[in-house]
Amino acid sequence: MKSNQIDIFENILGQIVKHTVIILLVVLSLLFSILTPELFLSSENIHNIARQISFNTIVAFGQVTVLITKGIDLSVGSVLALSAAIVIGFQNLGVEIAIILALSMGIVVGLFNGWLVSKVKIPAFITTLGTMTLVYGVVLTYTNQQSIIGKIDSFTLLGNGSIGPLPIPTLIMLILLFIFHIMLNFTKPGRYLYAIGSNEQATFQAGVHVDRYKLLAFTLSGFCSALAGILLASRLNSSSIHIGQQTALFVITGCIMGGASILGGKGSAIGAFLGVLTLGVLINGMRLLSVFTYNQLAIQAVLFITVVAVDAFYVNKVKKRLKSSTS
Repeated sequence: MKSNQIDIFENILGQIVKHTVIILLVVLSLLFSILTPELFLSSENIHNIARQISFNTIVAFGQVTVLITKGIDLSVGSVLALSAAIVIGFQNLGVEIAIILALSMGIVVGLFNGWLVSKVKIPAFITTLGTMTLVYGVVLTYTNQQSIIGKIDSFTLLGNGSIGPLPIPTLIMLILLFIFHIMLNFTKPGRYLYAIGSNEQATFQAGVHVDRYKLLAFTLSGFCSALAGILLASRLNSSSIHIGQQTALFVITGCIMGGASILGGKGSAIGAFLGVLTLGVLINGMRLLSVFTYNQLAIQAVLFITVVAVDAFYVNKVKKRLKSSTS
């Protein structure tokens, strides 16, 4: 009887973990619709949420790819900030050149992270913590700790313009959602990324170039972070040393809420999108309710700790059950 009760509990917990993001999204949407019906449900606010989540969701696509391989990228916020500074600061060379330079920087940082993790064998947490600090130091040095204001008005179209009812950043996000969904689910690199996160040693013994695909994951993360920085700089028509400081916490929380795991082998582009959307709705609702900014950050931190703890608890339960069934 006791064993059956434990089984039922674990099954319920598994279903809750699996559908956490959808449950939270529905609950939060209903809550804020009741508390601030005229504001939350307005077309202007919905349009604003769609635009605002685009930047973090683009970063999340790269982050979830790294998480699938059992890695983590803490440098995404710093890369975003440096990308924004480059694309604004190098506009005198032309917008196109500035965008190429910003994207190239993101790719180089991603390659560097991937090389340190895959070849030098430094743990991803330590590697990206170091590059996070290094890149942010470059941002502070380059900007002289001052905001940089854009001088080319046409550049702001990328972050503020719309194509039909869709903001351009949202359209770019949806295109990337499609690309990452196809890559992760229907291509050989996608299958290998999941295999690496599930059992790296077995994947290596099967003849897969593990280092190559880890390098790919971190490079995609750097590229996505740089792209988000470009779009955000266009949105603000400026670069600030303060942007990107909470990005890593935000997107990792969103990815895990959407089904990814810090223990690797799990995650999806759609889940990352839903996780960031849920967090975006939460923050938007708190702002409409005039929740103090520091309290918002505290709530995000508590949510991060909670989703990581639940994920680790559930995964460990599953592993113990598998061990007991095979022994």
